Amino acid sequence: MSRQGCGLAPGARSRVFLPTYIIFRRQCGTSLIEVLVTLVLVAIGMVGMMTMQARGLQQNQSAYLRTQAIAIANDMADRIRLNKQAGLDDYYALTLSQDAQSFSTAGVTDSAKKLAYSDLHNWLSWVAVSLPEGDAEIKRASQRITIVINWNGRRDQGGLSRYQHEVDL
Repeated sequence: MSRQGCGLAPGARSRVFLPTYIIFRRQCGTSLIEVLVTLVLVAIGMVGMMTMQARGLQQNQSAYLRTQAIAIANDMADRIRLNKQAGLDDYYALTLSQDAQSFSTAGVTDSAKKLAYSDLHNWLSWVAVSLPEGDAEIKRASQRITIVINWNGRRDQGGLSRYQHEVDL
């Protein structure tokens, strides 16, 4: 009786003599259940890897939006520093939900105010284009100006993200 493929070399004989029904019931290879268990474990591993990939992409998008907000806030801080007197005169004051159209330079004669309104108009347009549901606020307290930028950082869950930048004049 030959048992090739069950761990014995071709032509080798086993020293243990077992009844015929036990020899045929001995396992020679893998069963269907073992293959199915392996497939389930591989599938669970693949789902875990896909979840980690999706989470990584989401975190990457969040970091990108935060970087945009930081760049936008730094830009406005530089604009205010360059037009310091307008900053002290509250020409750069901005409340949430104000849009770029609120800062029209038509009819403005004061050069500092005209520059501030032009800066705010361009800057708010940049906020609206760069950040999803982007909104901003600029407040002054004595010599300190606070720039706050809000945006929807998690569009799928409606999570509001916020960045605050302070400037000393």
